[in-house]
Amino acid sequence: MRSLHEWASVDWAQLYEDLDAVLHGEQEMSHHTAGSFGPGPVRRCTDAEKVIERLRMALKLLTARAQHDRVDEKHPSIAHLINLARVLRAQEVTGDLDQVLGLVRKLAAVTLDLVERLEATGTMRGLAEC
Repeated sequence: MRSLHEWASVDWAQLYEDLDAVLHGEQEMSHHTAGSFGPGPVRRCTDAEKVIERLRMALKLLTARAQHDRVDEKHPSIAHLINLARVLRAQEVTGDLDQVLGLVRKLAAVTLDLVERLEATGTMRGLAEC
């Protein structure tokens, strides 16, 4: 029941906005705020530490699901992503702007890759449409 609560606690729509902003956005994200999300109205993004926490929670849940279904045993690429996710989730956030931005980008890339691989294997469905 706890994992169901954690799963529900992730705002997947917000997470995908974060992924878009970090991986495809035109703005630079700082450790305080980010600027606009591409063309259109200017929107404020939460600070990078909050984005990092959302990405960490999503990775925790995605890796748990992959391991529960033993997908990592069948697909070496997923096992590799799970190992990367563990390393990145354990990294501390420092006051160094370059380190913070690097961590945000790495977490976002691994999260998106893991979602795509889990959907490709049929382990999860519909997350990309959130």
